[in-house]
Parts: sequence; C-alpha cells; structure tokens
Amino acid sequence: MLRRHKHHLKLIVGGPGSWQIEHKNLQDEWQIDCIVDGEAEDLVRPLFQAAAAGADIPRKLEGHSPELESIPPIRHRSTFGVVEITRGCGRGCQFCSVALRSGKSIPLEQIVENVRTQVAEGADSIMLTTEDLFLYEQGPRFQTNVPALKRLFESVAAVNGVEYVGLTHGTIAPAVVNPAVIEELSPVAVGMSVNRHEASTHPDKRYAMMFVGLETGSVRLFKQFMKGKSYPFRPEQWPDVVLKGMETMNRHNWFPMCTFILGLPGERPEDTRESLDLLFALKDAKWCVIPTLFVPLEDTRLEKKKSARVVELTDLQWEFFFTCWRYNLDFFRKSARVQWKYNLGIPFYYYLLGRRLFGDVMKYPLLRLGHFPERWLRRRLYLDFSGRAAPRYRVPHHVHIPEHGGRPELPILEV
Repeated sequence: MLRRHKHHLKLIVGGPGSWQIEHKNLQDEWQIDCIVDGEAEDLVRPLFQAAAAGADIPRKLEGHSPELESIPPIRHRSTFGVVEITRGCGRGCQFCSVALRSGKSIPLEQIVENVRTQVAEGADSIMLTTEDLFLYEQGPRFQTNVPALKRLFESVAAVNGVEYVGLTHGTIAPAVVNPAVIEELSPVAVGMSVNRHEASTHPDKRYAMMFVGLETGSVRLFKQFMKGKSYPFRPEQWPDVVLKGMETMNRHNWFPMCTFILGLPGERPEDTRESLDLLFALKDAKWCVIPTLFVPLEDTRLEKKKSARVVELTDLQWEFFFTCWRYNLDFFRKSARVQWKYNLGIPFYYYLLGRRLFGDVMKYPLLRLGHFPERWLRRRLYLDFSGRAAPRYRVPHHVHIPEHGGRPELPILEV
C-alpha cells in the first residue's frame, strides 16, 4: 500500500533503533527519504514543513538533546498513556547512549497538563516514562529528591479520571541509599498499579513493576563498564546493593523486571560464575529477570565491539539464561498442570531441534528449566538447586556508603 502511493509521499523514519536501518543498508530498499536519529524536537518541525512543501530533505538528520524549553506539551492521547517525566541519565554505562547524557526533568506543571490531555481523550492509565525514576528533580550527585517525587506521584494521581499509574525504568541503588523513597511512593506506585500477584501483601494483591538494569554479577565487568550505576556505593559492593535493594523493593510490593547482559566484551567464565552466584542468591526474590545478549548500540562507547551470538553461548551462559526463565515460570505460573505439560515438552524440543541448532551445551541448563530432578543435574551444572549448597551471597543487614574524600567517583558524561 505504501509503495503504491510513494510517488507523492516523503517517508521519514525515526525513533529508537532507526540507526539500524542505515547499518543494514535498507534505506533505499525501503524507500525511506530521511532517517532521524536521536531526539527530534529541534529539527522535526522544519523537516516536516519541507517535506509537506515537496522540497528536498536530507537522507539523515542527527538530533541532539534539546533544551528543556524545546520539549513541547503533548497534543493528544498516546499509547499506554505515556507521559514523559525525565530525559537522560548521566550514570555513564558504556553500553547505553542515554546514560551518557545528563538528566533533565520536565516541569511538574507540564507533566500534569500532559496527564490531563491523556485523560481528556479517554485514558485512565498513565505511564510515567523516564530513564531513571529516581533522577526526577535530582539533587547534586544523583541524590534522590524524595519530596519532589512524592509531589509528582500525588499530583498525577489527583487528576480526575486517572485510575492507574505505571512506571518504566529506575536504578536499584537509590532504594538502598534511602529506603524511605520506596515506602513514600508506594501508596500510588502500588495502590494504583494495574498489576496483581498472589505474592503481594497489598489488600488488593497489587504490585509496582519497574525495569531495573542489573546487567552483571561480575564486579570486574561492572567496574569496567557501568560503575556509575552503583553510586554512591563502590563497584565492589554491587552484589550487596542488588540484594539489599531487592529486599527493600519486595518488602513494599515492588516486583521489578530486571535485565542481565550475557556476552559483555571480554566476559570470562569466572565473570559468568559471579553472575550465577548473584542469581542464585536471588532465587526467592519477587521479580522477573530477563537475560539479554550484548548488542553494541550506536553512539555508545562499546559501539565497535562484537555482538554476543546465541550460537556461541557457553554452557555457563546457557545455565544463566535458562535459570532466569526457570525463576520466571516458577513465580508467574498460574497452573501446575500447564507447567507439567510444558516440562514434558522440553526434552522433545531439545532432541528434535535444540541440539541441532545450538549444540549439546544447552542440554542440562534446558532440563533445569523443565524442573528435571536435581540429582540428575547438580553434577553437570554450576549451581546446585538440591538445597545442599548455600548461596555465596546473602542479603546484608546494612550496606555502608563509603567516604570518597570530598569528591565522588562519578562517570564521565558526554552531554
């Protein structure tokens, strides 16, 4: 249909991931006139005007982080009632372009007006969109502004017509630095959440869900690629920060959706084992854990590195991958009968297809996903789920914030 009308149209493509079109040399094949890479407020209006007038437009435009005043209010309802509250992060993770841009917060008045716009066109759910919730109106050196966050949540919840409030992304360290922030936000974050689970202690079984990047249990890789994620704690404290932060969130019915990255550049077997040790210590947590493969994104410090490939995963990486999904199935399954049918199908998948595609390194990790008896598996896998082995890590009573001699170890920003 689009090709039929292409002779009188200008096709402009943007948004996250648009850079992949150029990398795959698909721009001409897909008849795209212009690719917009990056934030677009400063350039999209004249671009659209030129396209509507039939004028020539560039094949590619690169947008940069605009001034706060350049971010306009929304005009109509968006998908899922998305309302932006911050942009940027500044923690400096080398695999993420957003983390290399300092954070800015949308004014509260504009946020509330955007919520009203959503509600006026029928939305009853609002999704507060941010790269890091706890950086809203942040203080110096990533200090969480609890009063500002509480005021934001209460203001959004007070808009007539709003029934549900959802969250997107956040880091885990602020929940350890100041656990009160989780408690202060829970009346809205949990009480107005659309999510429910039997493990919740909320009267209506509600829980707050937020994406949290944990990425690795390896202190070596953490220190090399993402040390700002743990600030004000040191990289060596990362396992303790994760465990204490998870305990704090779970206690207040926040069940986060967490990501880990397999195949970070230079990952060694001992790094994967450290991630498995942390994963094992989290086996009773209330969460969802998503294992992802490393992909070098454009405009990051790791953009020239090699991608991780599923066909090259080691036995330890397969164990990590399938242990994650074992956790998720155990926590979110609704029916034991359905689970058993799924378990019985796993060996059929392995012998009919999985072994041919990925080799025999996935065999025993896959069987653990299928809940095969541990007496058959524990000698073949790194982790021992038989109950005989204690976790390497335990939830600490307290995580000490170290002294930094007056200046913190902050990441270098590219603003």
